[in-house]
Amino acid sequence: MTYVLLSVAVLALLAAVTLPTLRRLPHRPLLITGLVLILLTAIFDNLIVGLGIVAYDESLISGVRVGTAPVEDFAYTLGAVMLVPALWTWLSRKEPARS
Repeated sequence: MTYVLLSVAVLALLAAVTLPTLRRLPHRPLLITGLVLILLTAIFDNLIVGLGIVAYDESLISGVRVGTAPVEDFAYTLGAVMLVPALWTWLSRKEPARS
């Protein structure tokens, strides 16, 4: 299985589970957070790939790159932008008081 197929499958599953919750949250903070994290991912992934700290099997990546980093690396960022706010919302719900 290639990283693209794995990334698409995981992002689709995360979207199916988190989008109902994310739709109820303010969109602007999510968008700003997503953009900042994508920028940071582009910077730091290029550093670690460019310095040879991380290497990829060329047969498993799409070949599409942002600088030296494969585009598949951005799936982690998109997944975090969906999952973290949804988990925060789900886990911060207050249970009704028991009498």
